[in-house]
Amino acid sequence: MLAIIGVLASGLALSTPSPAEAAGESTILSLVNEARAAEGLGPLKLNSSLSSVSSKWAYQMAANGAMTHNPSYSSQIPSGWTRAGENVARGWPSATAVHDAWMDSAGHRANIMGDYTDIGIAFVTSGGTTWAVENFGKYGASVPDITLPSGVERLSGSDRYSTAVAISQEYDPGVSVVYVATGANYPDALSAAPAAAKQGGPLLLTPPTGLPTVVKNEIKRLDPDLIVVVGGTGVLSSSIYKQLAALAPKIRRDGGSSRYETSRIVIERAFPDGADTAFFATGANYPDALSASAAAGNSGSPVILINGTGSGVDSATAKLIDRLDVSKIMIAGGTGVVSSKVFRALDAQPGVTKVTRYSGSDRYVTSEAINDASFDTAPRAFFAVGTGFADALAGAALAGGTSAPLYVVPGNCVPKGVVSNLNDFDTSSRVLLGGAGALGSGVAKMTVCK
Repeated sequence: MLAIIGVLASGLALSTPSPAEAAGESTILSLVNEARAAEGLGPLKLNSSLSSVSSKWAYQMAANGAMTHNPSYSSQIPSGWTRAGENVARGWPSATAVHDAWMDSAGHRANIMGDYTDIGIAFVTSGGTTWAVENFGKYGASVPDITLPSGVERLSGSDRYSTAVAISQEYDPGVSVVYVATGANYPDALSAAPAAAKQGGPLLLTPPTGLPTVVKNEIKRLDPDLIVVVGGTGVLSSSIYKQLAALAPKIRRDGGSSRYETSRIVIERAFPDGADTAFFATGANYPDALSASAAAGNSGSPVILINGTGSGVDSATAKLIDRLDVSKIMIAGGTGVVSSKVFRALDAQPGVTKVTRYSGSDRYVTSEAINDASFDTAPRAFFAVGTGFADALAGAALAGGTSAPLYVVPGNCVPKGVVSNLNDFDTSSRVLLGGAGALGSGVAKMTVCK
């Protein structure tokens, strides 16, 4: 589960972990592998390079005085991974306590029990507070695909960038626009997915430091009239912008000083004629916004990111609501991510006649609720793993643009409510986004989660 990105400090000097910290990391490793063994899963190998990334981020959080996810962990951990994840925590009195807390949280537990081979761990004490980080990586041969049942297809590649390309290849050449966002983090692309759906083009991903050949070749195949680069130069560099500029007649950057400003800029430019309905989702995490992105794309609506735990609606967001002439608001997620105070502030906006919240006990039930409210029929439905964001970002643009729901689900089963939804929707075709290591046979065969 990801959180709000913090401000990074530079030049932080790291010391060798104390014996107590090393013991804590050893304890966490043992507890992780005990938990995996209890579920019949293989152990994770302690990877010193991963642990170095974990340790640096633990001390960085301590220096910042805030618990946040590392926005660059996927580019800092050793290359060659096909799947990566991160857990962070602060303030727990012991290594055992923090492990138990992670195991009691569905998103964090999914990482611990996920399809990974390696783990990096840090459990440090600074300023009288403990800071904990787990980084997960999958290395080695990819999981061989299973024989898919009739009516099920998989769109996947060797990594998140080639998976986005596989999804993009569902589009014919000559698209009006291609959106390009970083694959290293999620916030900028959350609003870009429904924007791409509205404009009739795909969303492609790229690392922050260079445009992959597979992405470059796909843009050439698509032959777009316009490329929209999502995010500021700190997210996608001027060098990448120049590479992209050579691939289309027109290019522009939709980027602001924060994820919220970027969201507003993307929406203002993609919805020049306004929108009667708008979805609102927290900018501090991704699952709710991903499910909302496909639903929003289906109805031609934007997904506006908001600080869900703030004191209300900021003036810039209020102006955007007015400029778009929004009358109906759909909130994705429960009060823990978009508070009752923010709900009331949205309901009080001039011109807004209805605010409805769609939520559940976890990200999967919220996904069901959003799609159940947004679709009456759906011949085709998309699935993406709920513990990662990359595959669902590109998939949300395609799903939304083809009037199909996107469900975030566990890696190897499907919640009972999703099965019920698809029966009601008369769904006959299902698309799995990502390889077998992300969505396994249980999803392919619609095995109901216990």
